Amino acid sequence: MTLHRMRSVALAALVILAACGVERGTERQPVVDAPPATPAAAAWRANPAAGVDLAVAGDSLVVETGPHTILWPAAGGELAPPYTVRAVFEKREGRLHEGYGLLFGGSGLDGPEAGQVYSYFLVRGDGAFLVKRRQGMETPVVRDWTQQAALNRDGEETGRPNELEVRVTEADAAFFVNGTEVARVPAAELSLRGLAGVRTAHEVALVVRGFRAEPGAPR
Repeated sequence: MTLHRMRSVALAALVILAACGVERGTERQPVVDAPPATPAAAAWRANPAAGVDLAVAGDSLVVETGPHTILWPAAGGELAPPYTVRAVFEKREGRLHEGYGLLFGGSGLDGPEAGQVYSYFLVRGDGAFLVKRRQGMETPVVRDWTQQAALNRDGEETGRPNELEVRVTEADAAFFVNGTEVARVPAAELSLRGLAGVRTAHEVALVVRGFRAEPGAPR
């Protein structure tokens, strides 16, 4: 079986799990009216797109990466503070220290990295989070990898779900994991105006549920 075929089979299995809302290690229950899986090309954009497999099942984006990738809704508009970005992430496959999470304040996302600008908020399987900014080929660390008790760590086979949220105002951005604030960063240290989406490291299989990028004051 070719590598591409293996990746396609694995992605199909992830789509079924996402559509059915079934956690690994639990008994599968009958599902009624599970949403059909559809290609994500029309709903989401990815850069790079080569080597990245995407599908949509209901409100879930199912991603399997080769290279590290940024993704954003094709219909998403640019946001200016105040706004909130949130989603629930569940890593199905991938090494412990591969990060994944939210990006925001993005511009030039569909071009080469030299022209991209965005901020990003990642977590990884050992229970740490990171805040960084991309400014072309530079990626300055805003808050380095930090252990956080609110994060669900990887189990023996897969990651447990983590809800990530960024609340952006003109003054700062507050970062939340599973409802707990883990960092607050002054606006001057970040890119805040632009597109919002997802960033994930290489060789990761990920389900992203309920992605929202909502303008207005954080609630």
